[in-house]
Amino acid sequence: MENAVLFALDAAALGFLLPDLVLRRLARRRQDRLRRGLPDALDLLVVCSEAGLGLNAGIQRVAREIVITHPDLADELQLVTMQTGAGIDNRAALKGLEERTGLDDIQALVTTLIQSMRFGTSIGETLRIYSAELRDKRLQAAQEKAAKVSTLMLFPLVFCILPSFMIVVLGPAILGLTKALSGLGFGK
Repeated sequence: MENAVLFALDAAALGFLLPDLVLRRLARRRQDRLRRGLPDALDLLVVCSEAGLGLNAGIQRVAREIVITHPDLADELQLVTMQTGAGIDNRAALKGLEERTGLDDIQALVTTLIQSMRFGTSIGETLRIYSAELRDKRLQAAQEKAAKVSTLMLFPLVFCILPSFMIVVLGPAILGLTKALSGLGFGK
């Protein structure tokens, strides 16, 4: 009887906590995919704006182009395009993109685009500057990870490679010393 009650409590706790954990993990993976696709989309959007397309047409074109490589980001951009086509203001559609994704990079992009629209500055130049900042940020993150590698390699080096190296290097010397000492009468 006690085991059944304990099992029921464990199952209830698992049923209560597991969906939230799974959902958080799926959301984090999706955000990582969006974050990886954003620099490519920005570069394409810069090219589109420099070619003379407006923001809405550029976003639509980018969504069509990246649908194979970054489908999550393409879906989000397509949704922005559909919202603006349905009559929603550009600012509101971009704010919706920001809220749906929850990424700091997209939030900064939306803020930059809204300021560019408000002040009438060139969207292409704004996107080019933000794209360069995003690339610098990605490079700094890669350099930070590379700096951590040496620390992470210390454990396998000290406990796995170094002992076998010492055996290979010192093994013949120890065997020779053992033979020499046994020849002098120390090993009998």
